[in-house]
Amino acid sequence: MTPMSPVERVRHRSLTLLRRLRPRREHAVVRFRGDLTADTVIDTHRVLRAALRDVPAVLVVDVSRVTHLSPDGAMALLLAVRAARAQGTRMEITGAHAQVAATMHQTGLERYLSGHPPAR
Repeated sequence: MTPMSPVERVRHRSLTLLRRLRPRREHAVVRFRGDLTADTVIDTHRVLRAALRDVPAVLVVDVSRVTHLSPDGAMALLLAVRAARAQGTRMEITGAHAQVAATMHQTGLERYLSGHPPAR
């Protein structure tokens, strides 16, 4: 195991303190609808970041009402996956129809679709 950098140590300590100060919720659910594209990426990112603020054990992102997912919209989901992992939250994406699932496959996000084997 490689030693942590000073920045990583501070981040780890702050996350540990945050977990002690805030009780951890088991599940948080975020539901999106409409298009997740370049036009909505900032709002998508804000909503996901707010959901992660409470440090839930699992963040479920329901995309069953998303009509179109662009690569830019998928990037917002990918950034949320990385932030969730960094704080120890598991993220699942549910309800993806064909077009959304295809974009998720192209961007490497399909491993976070519920019902798929967990990422290694």
